[in-house]
Amino acid sequence: MEKLADIILPIPLNALTYRVPPLYQNRISVGSGVLVPLGTGKLVFGIVARLHSESHAYPVKNILGVVYQEPLCTSQQLDFLKWIAGYYLSSLGEAMSAVLPKVLSEYKNILFQIFPTTTTTQIRADETEQLILHALRHQPLSYKDIIKLTDQKKSGKALILLLSNQVIEAVAVAKNDQLYGEEICIALSSTVDADLLVKQLDTLYKRSPKQQSLLSYFLSIQSKDLVKTCASKTELLDFGYSKSALNLLLKNSILTQFYNTNRETAAFSRSVQPLPLLTEPQKDAFAEIQKQFFKKAAVLLHGAIGSGKTVLYMHLIHAALCEQKQVLLLLPEISLVTHILARIKPFFGDWLVVYHSKQSNKERFKAWSQVVRQQPLVVIGARSALFLPFSNLKLIIVDEEHDSAYKHTDHTPTYHARDCSILLAKQHQAKVLLGSGTPSIESYYNAQSGKYGLVALPHRFGKAASPNLFFIDLNIEKKRKAMRENFSFTLLSNMKKNMQEGGQAMIFQNRRGYARYCLCESCGWIPRCLNCAVSLTYHQEGNRLLCHYCDYAITPFLSCSSCGSQRLHNVGFGTEKLEETLQLIFPEQQIGRMDLDTTKGKNSYASILDQVTTGSIHILVGTQMIAKGLDFANIRLIGILDIDALLFFPDFRSNEKCFQLITQLAGRAGRRNHQGTVWIQTRQPNHVLFRYLANNDYQAMYHSELAERKSFLYPPYVKLIKLTLSCIEEAILKLGAIALKQALEKKLGRTVLGPQQPLIGKVRNLFLLDLLIKVPSKNTTRLKEEKEILRETCKRLLGKGVFKKVKVLFDVDPV
Repeated sequence: MEKLADIILPIPLNALTYRVPPLYQNRISVGSGVLVPLGTGKLVFGIVARLHSESHAYPVKNILGVVYQEPLCTSQQLDFLKWIAGYYLSSLGEAMSAVLPKVLSEYKNILFQIFPTTTTTQIRADETEQLILHALRHQPLSYKDIIKLTDQKKSGKALILLLSNQVIEAVAVAKNDQLYGEEICIALSSTVDADLLVKQLDTLYKRSPKQQSLLSYFLSIQSKDLVKTCASKTELLDFGYSKSALNLLLKNSILTQFYNTNRETAAFSRSVQPLPLLTEPQKDAFAEIQKQFFKKAAVLLHGAIGSGKTVLYMHLIHAALCEQKQVLLLLPEISLVTHILARIKPFFGDWLVVYHSKQSNKERFKAWSQVVRQQPLVVIGARSALFLPFSNLKLIIVDEEHDSAYKHTDHTPTYHARDCSILLAKQHQAKVLLGSGTPSIESYYNAQSGKYGLVALPHRFGKAASPNLFFIDLNIEKKRKAMRENFSFTLLSNMKKNMQEGGQAMIFQNRRGYARYCLCESCGWIPRCLNCAVSLTYHQEGNRLLCHYCDYAITPFLSCSSCGSQRLHNVGFGTEKLEETLQLIFPEQQIGRMDLDTTKGKNSYASILDQVTTGSIHILVGTQMIAKGLDFANIRLIGILDIDALLFFPDFRSNEKCFQLITQLAGRAGRRNHQGTVWIQTRQPNHVLFRYLANNDYQAMYHSELAERKSFLYPPYVKLIKLTLSCIEEAILKLGAIALKQALEKKLGRTVLGPQQPLIGKVRNLFLLDLLIKVPSKNTTRLKEEKEILRETCKRLLGKGVFKKVKVLFDVDPV
């Protein structure tokens, strides 16, 4: 029976079947990285998902090369991807594209070279193939280098023919030895007569002293040590032996090379320095978590902000490492990864691995390879760290589990890292700890209903008291004209008092830039983005009007492009404007800003956090980044501006999110011996949510929200699936959305909500419409069936005629 392989390709399809040529049958396994042809003249990198010999009724093409012989992905990883693709209604190809580090699959990291056994008499090639072969005789070339020789279509076809005929082969720049810690070893070939070689050394020295020197070394280690008959390639080059001489001796089969696999890693015995001691409440929580893990796969730790959850995490990590296991610590923001890493690195040192999107391809590849070959370790990362090739996972900790940043929304699959961690842990027989001071409604509901374990840590660490919340009524302040720019006199006077007492402050505004938009007072004209249905935000730094969705930018207008008036002024405010205003009000203070604009650099987060920690920054202005898990000893005052925009945001989760955000922000203040204060500017001081916040009453907020969601059928009582349809032509999009709604209602037998335009109805020249479907959450079989109905109906309706232009993005469990 011929050997076949199902290959996952980076295209919106599931695995495609290819034939494994005899040459590669002993060099391929599940998880190997291979090159295959797709269509006519296209080379594609893929991952082997399955090897089999099943009969097939259609012709299949051959695999063209095994780039990575050792698996890049474990079988558990592949099973995990299959689950993600099924649950979030994506293809395996789309799931794999979101997972694999680019350094492994990019063409620039794959080289083509002439096959070692190829001779010139074997080659019968056309002009393009001859051109490629001529270039490859001098040195291996990447795909980009090869297509420069001629056009891309001809090069692709020529490479496919040369690979098919095994005239050339594809090899990886990032070698297997880098990935798996394999050592390339060099030894004398078994066909070489050592005694004869000794006699020829003098003659060889006259012709090539570098070769003679290298061969003398191997003859000497053979005579001195019968056990050691080889040397590592790295060791030889470090000793100063010639690389060119080594390659020539290998080519002439005088020396031979092989891989010496060494995947043994040191055992973990204890932390670099003693862990911080647990307080009595922390000891009780630690014991209860361990007890709950015997009964439940997942435990929710509802710990007050500042209660010392991080110290608890460290003790749980230590326990797992002592069992020589792997631990994954997930964090919602890269800034928080940087912050937590600085806190726990002194204790775990080299046992820590960091993985997130701000790293270079080389750094991500290094992290990937460490996880492949090192058993006891701790991975700290953002949501993408979930997809690393774990082999011995014991524990997953999801810190700030309520945070919406765990949801991937940019493209398919729209996975939620918190929810996916539960399934990943199940595959590894591991445990999950969900930690938060303000748990999501869904997680707390799962804990209350017995699906998760529940452990409470209700009090702050040590003598630290919860901060006091004060609500500033902007209606009164503005009537009294007690405002300076966007700050009330009440807030400014308390900030001044706080600084005089030696405290630092944080000011929150969830909008970056200088002003929300520019307005013509004469005719009401507002500059808008050419590609998106939004106004342009003014950024003083760089003096530009910028779209926050597609990065379209223009210089500010001197006059109205509609009526010609010069009466243009800025409306609204962002973090950039607040930074400027505070610098004018407090000229002697150092003002810092933390938003997307100031954290673009690789080390920007660490730099800003370090300045706050050391006291170089007295007042930090920021967006939601400053609300998440940061621990600063001297922050004593928090100012919250423009909270009403979030409070009345059109979303069934707006109350929950507002409660979480303010509580998290409040948690940054007074974390040591000084009690913190939180000043909230609002036009709705009597809103019921503020009463829950003032009393720190999570339970009241939870029960209130739960009752409302039960009445209107929202999570956790139903599952939501949102379909976002996009098209460059608005008329076709509307017709397609209506047709799809009608088809789905016939299939599902109930109302499909929509189509309706999202808040931003056009992004990057694509018009958008949403459809919303509610599925009973307890019926998993029905959920699976309805997902298949959705997939098939969309494929059938949007796959023909004019509706081919309409694309659909499935968002299961939107946040």
